[in-house]
Amino acid sequence: MGEALAMAQQAAAQGTDTLVATPHRGWSLRIPPTPDIIRQRVALLQTELDWARIPLKIIPGLEIKIGPKVAKDLLEGTLGTLGDESRWVLVEMPFDHIPTDALKQFREIRDAGYEILLAHPERYSEIQKSRNYLQDCADLGMAFQLTSGSLLGRFGSRAQITAESILRRADDWPLVIASDAHDLRDRSAALLRAACDAAAVIVGDKLVQEMVDTRPRSMISAKPL
Repeated sequence: MGEALAMAQQAAAQGTDTLVATPHRGWSLRIPPTPDIIRQRVALLQTELDWARIPLKIIPGLEIKIGPKVAKDLLEGTLGTLGDESRWVLVEMPFDHIPTDALKQFREIRDAGYEILLAHPERYSEIQKSRNYLQDCADLGMAFQLTSGSLLGRFGSRAQITAESILRRADDWPLVIASDAHDLRDRSAALLRAACDAAAVIVGDKLVQEMVDTRPRSMISAKPL
């Protein structure tokens, strides 16, 4: 809990007032983070934040690894969405390859009535070689999440170059920028402001504000983009 409070304080110091907690939902976890478990733990953390007078609101979320049961599990309520009650889901693919049936699985999620935010596309090796696959995803109505560390070169030059390339499609593709905070130093919430400054050099302050604030708020409140 101590580290979580310190991370929350760090985020609040950067000007963040709302943060979506997105634990990973892999298919091999012994105790998967169900929506009920996530809600309970978020509520506990929020109580501690309020007691410590840290001005940050935590919203339940989930990062879901793509798989053939995602659409079914979403409909059955065993997988959570961004903001808990929205229709947006954060989905990630393997870093080293794109599953041959990934587009089919994305279509199934969309057909089930959910919107998809693809996590950190700039870090996928196949996307680093070619952005064409992202256009296929965009044609399905998907949005893309870039992470602060990638924009600042924390995941290597390929991820940074790819993130910048994706940013240049901001007029065509719905993008968001996330802190992707995991700790207090290497992947901290303190990187978000610097990442926004780096992105603004490419797309300008107005679009960056949309990516880091307006659009994410719409996603967690289930408003249309």
